[in-house]
Amino acid sequence: MNVLVTGASSGIGAATARAFAQRGATVGICARREERLAEVLVDVPGGRMWVVDLADLAGVDSFAEEVEAELGGVDVLVNNAGVPKRRRTTTMTPDDVEGVMAMNYFSPVRLTLALLPGMIERGRGDIVNVSSMGAHMVAFGTGAYAASKAALEMFTEALYLELPGTGVRAHLLVPGTTATEFSVPRDGNDPPLPPGPGTATAEEVAAAILACVERDDFVAYATARDAATSAKKAADPNAFLADMRERLAALR
Repeated sequence: MNVLVTGASSGIGAATARAFAQRGATVGICARREERLAEVLVDVPGGRMWVVDLADLAGVDSFAEEVEAELGGVDVLVNNAGVPKRRRTTTMTPDDVEGVMAMNYFSPVRLTLALLPGMIERGRGDIVNVSSMGAHMVAFGTGAYAASKAALEMFTEALYLELPGTGVRAHLLVPGTTATEFSVPRDGNDPPLPPGPGTATAEEVAAAILACVERDDFVAYATARDAATSAKKAADPNAFLADMRERLAALR
């Protein structure tokens, strides 16, 4: 099994690459940080690595061609690469919105569309798009980020509904707050909220990604807590968000 994991230089991506390698898969990894990526490759026997900025949308198609040639096809694509954007709507700029949408939505869609024909031709494949609880809980302070993940979720839903009969399956993996570099303070972002008691490890999320590839389900959550929170909001979004608005008022 040949696997491509994007955003694999740290956090969820690195843990996922290592987990697939431990299962005996041939794993390709990509990210922007060469040194960090090389450190992960040490734990991925027989793997390949590419230093690439997937925000450069014009280069995605040629990158996909290179990956297919070197791996001999991609059986599992894990679209994990992404950027955070903590910025309230009252101070958000068009550049904030467009930058996060390019990386978190347009980039994984472009890569999926580039690799999908090969999967269909071979009659097998799994596409795992990593979303966020930001699209299932509250978008407070993360409106642009949550919107980019919501767009990715609807694209994944379309794949799930349209691909039966091709041998290719689409999956959505929704992690909540995870103890990675993704949640640390960053330039151009508002300070992150304190992590809650249900913070997951990157390894727990990686295990959930591997598990979802073994099933035909559309959506999977990294933890039972995340699934319960999503279900609570979906059951009565008006009441859920009214309660959260009251709780968050003190942070304004």
